[in-house]
Amino acid sequence: MVQIIPSLRKVEGYYGQVETNVVVDSEVSSQSSAEAEKKSAEVEDVEVEFNEEHFVQPHDSITVHNPDGKPVTLMTNRSYELRNESGRKWYKKWYDEFEYRMNKKDRVSRFTSFNIMKFLYPSKVTNSKAEKTLLFKIDILIGLYFLMLCWSKSVDLNNYTSAYISGMKEDLKFVKNDYVYTSSITGVGAIIFQIPFMYILPRYPAHFVLPIMDLGWTWFTFACYRANSLAEFRGYRFIANSFGGAYYPVSQYILGSWYGPDELSSRVFLFFCGQLLGGVTSGLLQGRIFKSLNMVHGLAGWRWMFLIDAIAISLPTCFLGFFLIPGTPDRCYSLFLTDEEIKIARARVKRFAIKNPTKKLPAFFSWSNWKRLFLSPTFYILCVFDTVSWNNMTAFSGSYSLWLKSLNKYSVVTINNLSTLPAALGFAYVALCSFGSDFFRCKWIFIFFSNIMNAISCAILIKWDVSSSAKWFAFLTTYFSVAASPCLWSIINDFLRFDPQLKAMTWIAIYSFSQSTYSWIPLLTWKTVDSPKFRTGYIASLVFTLIYAFWSLVVLFFYKKNEKNHAVDNGIILYNSDPEAHHPVPEYVEKYMEQREDGYYYLKENQDRPSIASKEEFN
Repeated sequence: MVQIIPSLRKVEGYYGQVETNVVVDSEVSSQSSAEAEKKSAEVEDVEVEFNEEHFVQPHDSITVHNPDGKPVTLMTNRSYELRNESGRKWYKKWYDEFEYRMNKKDRVSRFTSFNIMKFLYPSKVTNSKAEKTLLFKIDILIGLYFLMLCWSKSVDLNNYTSAYISGMKEDLKFVKNDYVYTSSITGVGAIIFQIPFMYILPRYPAHFVLPIMDLGWTWFTFACYRANSLAEFRGYRFIANSFGGAYYPVSQYILGSWYGPDELSSRVFLFFCGQLLGGVTSGLLQGRIFKSLNMVHGLAGWRWMFLIDAIAISLPTCFLGFFLIPGTPDRCYSLFLTDEEIKIARARVKRFAIKNPTKKLPAFFSWSNWKRLFLSPTFYILCVFDTVSWNNMTAFSGSYSLWLKSLNKYSVVTINNLSTLPAALGFAYVALCSFGSDFFRCKWIFIFFSNIMNAISCAILIKWDVSSSAKWFAFLTTYFSVAASPCLWSIINDFLRFDPQLKAMTWIAIYSFSQSTYSWIPLLTWKTVDSPKFRTGYIASLVFTLIYAFWSLVVLFFYKKNEKNHAVDNGIILYNSDPEAHHPVPEYVEKYMEQREDGYYYLKENQDRPSIASKEEFN
């Protein structure tokens, strides 16, 4: 048995527990404190990182070893469930997603009340009103800002389709497959310029990075209004998408730094609402602008839409970002959060076993970094997961609007208004999956359900020769293809929470690869000349959506395996009473822990553990 004694070091005028520990044999725990301090002095030359949330907090944690030799950290005031793996229920083995992610005490708290406020704003770490206030503030600062950010991007992306059917096709002389070619070409800019964010994300403050990206997006969205040729329009869109390419993974990186695993999907819902709202408002705005401003001052209605999008929507969102985004808990810069709330945020991050960036990260071009990325099964599992989620999306194919136009029975304004219906219903689909997955702590089943619904929609549209009501049903359920996206993103965040550098590299790598497939697969499957039936497109979407559904079971298996390896970090100490299992109760449970009235285990309050020197002792 080995005990690791935390040491205290003075760093830039502060004092606190640092990541570097002194490894001392168990016999040392019975020696005098002077001898322990002598051992601590032996690591004087070791480089350390100061962790502010440990500032003058004696006995914050100790590190011990499991029977398999793996070091684990035990925290004070943390409840631990001692769980016997013998006789484990079959349904837990296969279907219980959070079996190893939370102990029973943490899991029960969600079901004590069906009050929506208690569901959204629990106080699971500090049991204080301040924690609830913190969550509410973060929802306003981050959640609503990301809603606005995603809305502005979605308005612009949807505006491409709306502008195409509102006169841009004729003005810029689109022919044959130019519509889908333009989408693919402009998407290349987003893919290429995402790559630098592998380096940027864990090193530079997000409250600067996102607004600066948004400013570039805004400027070139504005430039689109003056395009006089298809080539010029493609150039503006290429550069705009280059600035906006990484806002998805950057946003998810930030969200994953603040929220717990059963809080994240419902917050990603706010982010995704922006995308849905863009789908709704783009059609309505384009219809209204086309009717009211078409040829005013000699500008076509679709040109006015790009002007209004840039000046009235994107630019205000850009400036708000500089003031609203608080960064991440470890690098929090906010006018709206108190010192106490920032400390609570850091305590929550620690409880949820989320590792945020430190001041010193491993060298970006280190072979060990890239080896951990490309030789890890996690990368390939999540890469397939994200890729199929991109290519099952019938919601953003534009097929519904093109079908309405092909009927030759609706005006341009009516088509733009009707085009909002699937996105409007999409709010309900996404809300069901997002809040359901957080409430029941079961993301995979909502991913499976939404993809089965999308498969039904695709099957109807492949058949095509069906009743009008069946076709309307199929088009109005296309947003089930994206309904599970908040669940997908929260799973990726949870998978990658242990290493901030690896998290940034993996996020960008899988997102870039997935998006790159979306730049060429539609060229083969969603050809404009196949409008409005798009039989090949719907067949491809059906294949991808079925893979998506069943791949969620593969992800579930590896997710649970990963969480079992980090069970102690999640408040669960595993053993197996079956003699053949050779997995007894760890020795540190008896030595350093005690069972209290609630049935859970805690670090002993009064035991011979190494103390942390106070600030005065260093002066």
